[in-house]
This record gives sequence, structure tokens and C-alpha cells, in this order.
Amino acid sequence: MAIRSTALASSGANLIVNRLNKISGGKILDIGTGTGVFIGLLRQTLKDYESFIGIDLDDESLKKARDKRASIAEFFKMNAEKLDFPDNTFDMVCLANSLHHLEKSEKVLKEMDRVVKPQGYLVFQELYSNPEQTQAQLASMRLHHFEAKIDSLLGEYHRATYTKEEIKKMIQNLGEYELEVFDTSRPPQCLFCEDKDKCENPKDEELIEREIKYIQSKLKRVRSFAEYEQLTKEAEEIKEDLRENGLIDASALFILLKKQ
Repeated sequence: MAIRSTALASSGANLIVNRLNKISGGKILDIGTGTGVFIGLLRQTLKDYESFIGIDLDDESLKKARDKRASIAEFFKMNAEKLDFPDNTFDMVCLANSLHHLEKSEKVLKEMDRVVKPQGYLVFQELYSNPEQTQAQLASMRLHHFEAKIDSLLGEYHRATYTKEEIKKMIQNLGEYELEVFDTSRPPQCLFCEDKDKCENPKDEELIEREIKYIQSKLKRVRSFAEYEQLTKEAEEIKEDLRENGLIDASALFILLKKQ
């Protein structure tokens, strides 16, 4: 299989944005919202919308989301395995780059299905780990899996990223939905990022050094663990990989499911 270009113009991100431009979002729920980045994307790309709610379990992320986006969305601390909303509440329910953070993904998916209205949308964006990617993307994936190891040691559920076949299988089990799948080598958020021109160069020195500092900050958190020595060795290998091959986000699936 040919490796896709990561140039933003030909990545597939524009196809996703063009599709979102045709959708009226209505009442929207963003699960695992973090700092609300995906809400920001939808606000810029949907044809129109009524309201946004973002939920997460991380207090620090929710504070940042409220500080930055309180004027456009409400944010709540909530467990996605048991949503505090009645059936058929939302016109759109989203889960972006969070499937691999869900210990009980089946429960969360069922809850998403429960709270979305008939003719409403479930929206998924998820990085995948298939090997047919550029060396810079594989370096990014290696860094992500390193981060997952550290988070797991610290008690946070964070598994390695799924393959795109695994992602499709999980989502296709949901029931009666009309399915649209977009495969993109760059996430659509990149089209609106202030660093989008800089990120066109996977070997941008400033971006590489930023990630290396991030690796060091993650390592410090597990200094007292028995695995620290092995993780330090792995970190040095990843740094060398980043300097040699650069860094750019792994490819992602963007999936729209319209409930029948």
C-alpha cells in the first residue's frame, strides 16, 4: 500500500471540512472534550449549530476549556460510561481521539447511541497505528505509545492506539446507522492551527525540541518506578528518532454515523 502524503492540502482534511460544512449540528455533546479543541473545530466548520456541551473527567483540562471556551460551550465533569442525559437528547455526539483512553469502550458507545436522536450524528475521530505511514508519523506514534506506558504506570487507562480495522469494527457494531468514513493523513484541526505552516515541515527544530522537553517532563513523573531505567533508554531512542525523521501526527479516521 502506498504511503500517503502528509502535505495538508492533499491530506484529506479538506474533504472532512467540506462535509461538515453541509451539516446542521443542533445540540452537540463532545465526550472526552479535554480543552475543547474538537468543539472549536465544529464551531468553525458546521453549517450551523444550537449549543455545545463538553464532558471530561480531568479537572485541569476542564478548567482550561472553561477559561478558553466558556462563551461558546458548557463544560461538566462526567463519566461517559453513564451519561447524565435522557434518551434522544442530542443531535450530534462526538468522541475525538479518545477511544484508546476508554477502558470500557462498549459502555461509552452504547451511551452515545442512547443519547443521540434519530437522524442525529455520532462523530468519531481517531488516530490509527497501521504501519503504512511516513517515518515522521511512525515517530509520532512511537512517542504516543511511550506516553501511554507512563500514563498506565500512573494509574490512568491509556492503551496503544488501535488499527483502523479495529476502529471500524468497534463502531460498526453500534446498530442501524448510515456510515461515512474519511481517511486523512492530517487531522482537520490542522487547517485552523496557528502552527499549520510550521508543521508542514516535520523536522522543524522548534517543534522537535518542544516534544523532547515533553518527553523529559513525562519521564520525571515515573522517576521512582522500577521501569524508569528502561523508559529512559526508550526515551533516548525516541529522541534520536525524532531528530532523524521528524514528527507529524499519525493518520486518522474521521467517521460520521447518521442514526436511522
